[in-house]
Order: sequence, then C-alpha cells, then structure tokens
Amino acid sequence: MKRLVIAIAALTLANPAFAGSYRVVLQPVDGKMLVGHAGVQAVDATSAVAHVRLITPGNQVKQRGTIRVLVRNLGPTTFPFGPDNVRLELADGTELKPTSLDMFERGATIVQREMNREAAVDMQVRNSLSSYAQQGSGSTLTSTRPEAFAPGPNLEALSRRTDESDLPAAKTVDALYQLLLPEDVGPDQAWGGYYVFDLPKVVFDRRIDQPLTVIVRTGSEEHRFAATLHWK
Repeated sequence: MKRLVIAIAALTLANPAFAGSYRVVLQPVDGKMLVGHAGVQAVDATSAVAHVRLITPGNQVKQRGTIRVLVRNLGPTTFPFGPDNVRLELADGTELKPTSLDMFERGATIVQREMNREAAVDMQVRNSLSSYAQQGSGSTLTSTRPEAFAPGPNLEALSRRTDESDLPAAKTVDALYQLLLPEDVGPDQAWGGYYVFDLPKVVFDRRIDQPLTVIVRTGSEEHRFAATLHWK
C-alpha cells in the first residue's frame, strides 16, 4: 500500500531531478495580501458579481505546480466555475495549461479500491479478535500446550475503529477530491479547489523570474491577478 501511495504522489506531483525550482509569488491587490507560514500567500478581489480569493501554497513548481482558487457568488445569477474559468499566462503569451483531470480520476479510483480492501481486512481482524475473546472467556481449555494458558491479548489495544480517516490512503484521496472541478455556483454559494498546471520544459529551462498573470472568470467578469514565477 505504501508503494501505491508513493506512486500516486509521483503521478500527481512528479518533478524532474533538477537543482532549483520555481514558486508562484503573488503581488498585493490594492496594497493588501495575506501571508501565512511556509510561503503561503493569498489575495482577494471583489466585485458586484463575485468575491475571488487566489492562494499560492508556496510549494515548488517544477514539472507541475498548484494554486488554489475560491469564489463566492455575490450576484443574483448562477455561473459555472471550474478549471476552464482559470488561466495562467506568462508575459510572452505562454499559457500554463491545466493537468488533465483524467489522470487524477484514475488515481482516485485506484486508491479508493485499496481503501475499501483495507477496511474489509480491518473488519476481519476485529471480528477475529472478538471471536478469540469469546473463546477465551469459556471454562474449558482444549489445548494442553503451555501457551494456551498465557494471558490473553489486550483487545482494547489491538482493536481499532474502522474509519476511512485512519487508512493510509485517506490523505491521498482527500487531496484528489480537493481538485478544482466544474460546478454551478448559485447566489451566495462558494466553490473552489486546487488548480494543477503543467510547466513546459522550455519554460523551466529559462531559470529566471517570469511575470505571470492569473485570470479568473466569474460569469461575464474577469479578475486579473499579477504574480511572478519566481526562480529559486
């Protein structure tokens, strides 16, 4: 299972073994920017139609990178929002296109299947422990081996609750489900997620700071955020 999780992580965030990397660095909007730990940055833009928050997680950008986009519909009309409503464009016109969602959907299916298998195995283990405890409570011992008289296991320590959040692949599935997917956003509703984009090798090989514009469309509006693909 450990190898499966590693494989999925490599699939979604695979990076070539080059020294150095880029990071998406935002510029303040109207002089304002929220800054968190580990390089997290966030800026807001608000209109009569929508409130948009753009977040950069501060992670490395090599073969792929991520930003997070959250929107709230402030208007009276529903609008669609998903990867097609986000565009990342360098100063020379190069578009940093989104990574195909098909890849992530296949990964989620594989991991979910493994999680179901682990839950079934966990249930079998707990049932076996329960059966063993019931047998041990009887008055007759059918075995004469010395180990038959050994103290029984601490069932409270050995058994555990079957919960998807306890399973090794849960965090991977949770990350996959946080991807930005298409959805209709109604009045006073919010939607968003992680936008994963590919970084062309020719762009990576420049190894210099490159101006970047993030364009977010909410209905008929466009919100433009200035940023830098910062080489470090």
